[in-house]
Amino acid sequence: MRKRTLKKGKGKQRNNLLKKPIYLGDKDVPMSIELLQYDSTRLEVKNLSLSSSLKDNIDNSKVNWFKIFGLSDATQVNRICREFGLHGFDVKDLLADQQVVKIVAYENVTFVLMSSFYLDTSIKSIDDIQIAFILGKNFIVSFQEALIPIFEEIEQDIEENNGLIRQKNTDFLLYILLNAVNLFNINTIMSVEDYLSDIEDQLIVRKDSIDILQFLHRCRVDYIHIKRSVISLREEYSNLLHNTNKLIGEENIIYFNDFDDRMRTMLDDLASFYETLTSLLDLYYNNNNLRMNEIIKRLTVVSTIFIPLTFMVGVWGMNFKFMPETEWRYGYIFSWLILALVAIFTYLWMRKQKWF
Repeated sequence: MRKRTLKKGKGKQRNNLLKKPIYLGDKDVPMSIELLQYDSTRLEVKNLSLSSSLKDNIDNSKVNWFKIFGLSDATQVNRICREFGLHGFDVKDLLADQQVVKIVAYENVTFVLMSSFYLDTSIKSIDDIQIAFILGKNFIVSFQEALIPIFEEIEQDIEENNGLIRQKNTDFLLYILLNAVNLFNINTIMSVEDYLSDIEDQLIVRKDSIDILQFLHRCRVDYIHIKRSVISLREEYSNLLHNTNKLIGEENIIYFNDFDDRMRTMLDDLASFYETLTSLLDLYYNNNNLRMNEIIKRLTVVSTIFIPLTFMVGVWGMNFKFMPETEWRYGYIFSWLILALVAIFTYLWMRKQKWF
């Protein structure tokens, strides 16, 4: 997971972080607002200006879905959040550069902040974006930090009037959106597992490299981030199920209980992902150990061959006065012949013992 680049100011600007929310992420996506208004018979899509009042565009007879892309304009994000009564701390968490997961029930709205993860194929690394929802009686405001097609199928279902979306209220739409984020995260994990499958094939034939090790370690860091995000969401999810502001209809509670089960499935998928990752790391290190053992084995064979040769050369190198073979006319050639025969015999003997 790539590290975020913090946008730091100087002196007083840094102190103003406690008073004025600023965007601290690294996704410089121009902000845009799109409104989908629909009921069971009609759908209308509008593009709103950044300065528009979202409340003034709400049609109480329809479901109103405000889709906001980009968080770089912190002033407008803060204005929209305050328009629906969100506290400043929640706005700062939305604009933060770290993964903050929270579900806060206000009197008239419920605020959901979570992370979504996607695979950046250019660097084969998982990155995260902020996702947030403001649920009201007849509206949902969704914030998405980057232009990632998380809700593409939902928009298509609304346009084609598929399923139950157009027949249900705003709370059901929130369930569908939450489920889409969870499914997108699962698909991201599955995409990484496809890479891991290719890596496994390479490791089995022992074609490993330092790039593979770096990728596996990145995956381990990504796993920790994703698991922490899902666990935090499950811990906060009870705030949504308690439904203190009654924004979720009794007939739709069953769907939100189902989403809790889906988060549990996500954790199971993460456990399987971690087991795969751990086994590949073990396979990588075992390959390195095997390669090292083979190198040591070769060096041992060479050393073993030269041990008797070194001994013989040492004997002939002693400075005794009476060593008849040193003055023999054919002594030099004979010594080479003896050394070669000893080396060949040692080599063949080790092959017979299946030492290599």
